[in-house]
Amino acid sequence: MAHVRLPFVVFLFGVCAPIASAGFTTTKIGPKPIWNSTHTDKLRQDLLLNYDKFARPAQHYNKTTVRFGMNIIHIEVNEFKSTLTVHCWLRLVWTDEKLQWNSTDYGGLEVLHLAEHEVWQPDIYLYNSATSTSINQYANTHCLVYSNGEVLWVPPAQFTVLCSLNLKYWPFDTQECYMKFGSWTYNGDQIDMKSYNNATAAEVDLIIDNNEWAIVKTSQKQSVIYYACCKEPYPDITVNLTLSRISPSYKAVIVTPAFVVIVMTLLNFWLPPQAGEKILLNACTAVIICLYMLYFTQKLPAMGTHTPLIVLFYSSCLYIVSFSMIGSVIVISLSRTRHSNSIPWIIKQPLTGTIGKILGLNTYIQQSTMSSHRVTAEEMRDHQVTDFDDINSGDEHHIIRSPLNSNKPSLQKDWILLAAAIDRISFVFYCLLFLILAVVYSL
Repeated sequence: MAHVRLPFVVFLFGVCAPIASAGFTTTKIGPKPIWNSTHTDKLRQDLLLNYDKFARPAQHYNKTTVRFGMNIIHIEVNEFKSTLTVHCWLRLVWTDEKLQWNSTDYGGLEVLHLAEHEVWQPDIYLYNSATSTSINQYANTHCLVYSNGEVLWVPPAQFTVLCSLNLKYWPFDTQECYMKFGSWTYNGDQIDMKSYNNATAAEVDLIIDNNEWAIVKTSQKQSVIYYACCKEPYPDITVNLTLSRISPSYKAVIVTPAFVVIVMTLLNFWLPPQAGEKILLNACTAVIICLYMLYFTQKLPAMGTHTPLIVLFYSSCLYIVSFSMIGSVIVISLSRTRHSNSIPWIIKQPLTGTIGKILGLNTYIQQSTMSSHRVTAEEMRDHQVTDFDDINSGDEHHIIRSPLNSNKPSLQKDWILLAAAIDRISFVFYCLLFLILAVVYSL
């Protein structure tokens, strides 16, 4: 058998030796790609081959400091849900000790782009979020990893936060809202929160103007809370926003009609006491107020507290117009009803004197005075002519008897004077009332 194997070995050597001398080499089968790999490919392979993205990239006794920054793009306020939606760019920076390399070993490569799902990320969550899940809270954007292990992640984000809205001064209100960020599962001994570049306010240089709201002020501060259940600290970053409503359009839509309502209510007292248009004018004013009350129910949520002052003003105006209508009915009744008795002397004397002149009743005073000294044509028509036959002489004697109600026109003028005085006094009273309402509801 030894003599048989020896020729076979000699044969293999004789075949392989010429092939080797011709310049052919064998191919090594392994992880090396068959294409021309770059330094980036080699670096990614070396960093991520055994990388666990679910493990915090530091020793358990060391902290991972996360630097937090925000640049606000746009805001939206929902009064009915008491929420604030903020569209922004976040800036999160931390150090990953497992993603460090020597740039000279990789052709001077200093920065590596990695997808956000490939590396560990701090579980920074919005504590006062109005949504119950953080899915799609951050956009899927790449991270920048530097050779010293620093990771920069700038994801676009949309946050909807619960905000306690105080609509008392609507539509000239200013709202205070805040966003509180912190780690959901790590305490302060594992993840620490710091402001990026020690910033004290959120950036708004990329803001897209809102048609209704403007950001007046922003602030950003770090705080550490110790809960009763745990001895570990829990750091967080709180971003405060001060929002002011842009209200020029509301001035034309709401404030101007309020002025018209006041004028219409006051003009009612300058109509003649007998005018039935008083009722019509008050009714039109009441309809306008009711329409605006319906508008408020569509525009504003039903609030248990902090009822808007403008709503209270319109509601008070509706009460005032109602009482004005009652007063108009009384004035019309006094001026149109035929009275058999004159007004009391203690009332008539001041009305025909200085007080009446102060109230602007000169016209009514003159009419009342003139009617008491002359007989009008109407009074002459009311006279009765009676024929008496004289039995002894047989002559007809026409005797004109003065009627008992010959002084009715004079009495009616007096009652009209009283009705006009009630209108003038009501005008002064309602002017003071509207002034008080304007002062109370504007503070």
